[in-house]
Amino acid sequence: MVNTSRKLVLAVVVAFLTIAGSASYAAPGKSKGAGGWEPSADHREFVVISLKTDPVYGDPEPACVALQIGMNLLMGSVPDSEGNPTSVTPADKVVLFTTIGGVELINPDQDLSANVCLTPGGMGSLSNLLQGFVNLGGEVVVCPLCAITRDITNPTHGVMGSGVGIHNLFLNADKVVDF
Repeated sequence: MVNTSRKLVLAVVVAFLTIAGSASYAAPGKSKGAGGWEPSADHREFVVISLKTDPVYGDPEPACVALQIGMNLLMGSVPDSEGNPTSVTPADKVVLFTTIGGVELINPDQDLSANVCLTPGGMGSLSNLLQGFVNLGGEVVVCPLCAITRDITNPTHGVMGSGVGIHNLFLNADKVVDF
């Protein structure tokens, strides 16, 4: 009976500390924007989205979602749960890193207009989403080994990465999202 009481007290203490820690982390006024997140030490938010899934010969959905998340992160206003525009703090930098089969997204020999994605505005082509991401200031970095293996030497968007560039890309990122 005593051992059960100690476990209960310990569980309550752990739960309290977790809730208290979460509440202070997400407290309004401690963040740059809505949502309660803490800014990075340099007060610049740098997000890398890694895309490894082939959108042409595989499944286009991960590329569709990755690009829409990237565009969303670059915007200063996004829809809330009812579809009303809500002001948010955009990321300072969003980079799409294409690797493995994901490099087909930037292959000039591919027609991405045939690959359609469900977007908040209805159906849209993968090529239009990629162009929208770039137009909003999104950057594309291509894994050179993955691209060269697939005979891609001149990507439609972005730049071929280098060893140092890719090293710094992930080392300096505040957040990395993988698709």
